Amino acid sequence: MNSIKNITVIGTGNVALELSKLFLLNNFTIDAILGRKPFSDASLSSDLFTSNYKKIPSNSDMYLISVSDDSYKEILSKIKLKNPFIVHTSGSLKSSYLESNSLRWGCLYPLQTIKKNRLIIWEQVPFYIEAAKKEDLSLLANVCSRNNLHYSIKNSNERNKMHIAAVIANNFTYYILSEVKEYCLKNNLQFHDLQPLIEKSIENILNHP
Repeated sequence: MNSIKNITVIGTGNVALELSKLFLLNNFTIDAILGRKPFSDASLSSDLFTSNYKKIPSNSDMYLISVSDDSYKEILSKIKLKNPFIVHTSGSLKSSYLESNSLRWGCLYPLQTIKKNRLIIWEQVPFYIEAAKKEDLSLLANVCSRNNLHYSIKNSNERNKMHIAAVIANNFTYYILSEVKEYCLKNNLQFHDLQPLIEKSIENILNHP
């Protein structure tokens, strides 16, 4: 089995940035980074960046697209390559949507909120992978293994359901605790005194029926 060595990254958001840094850390080669503006990160050379679709390398082993869901149609229409291995990072995008550009499509989805320059313990982040072809699924599994990532195989429908669950778990919890924090501030209460209670509640949910 061949392996992924060279990657072109399309997108300059937080997921694209942090995955690019992870790939470089684990001895992958970034051929180019395509986006509207370069990363403001010293670990990634500005020489890699381009905003010109005509300058996308034609021989990368994988083209990782990490953009907002409503941007895929426009971006895919501008990629003029012969059956490249195109991989997206979305939790909700149906992977077969990429078939308009290539029969070799895949997904590498991290189930985590990723913010720029925040410490990420990648070994604790679940990744969901999918691919149109068995050979490409093996390539994605190999990419995960070489980056010490915990992964499982999920189709688009399964991944979307988990994405919805993740949005609910993240957004509702954040909203409720933000309201509690605001209440504490208004009433001169120590919000951090609630930390053991909050952590215990999360532990109970995770570990008990």
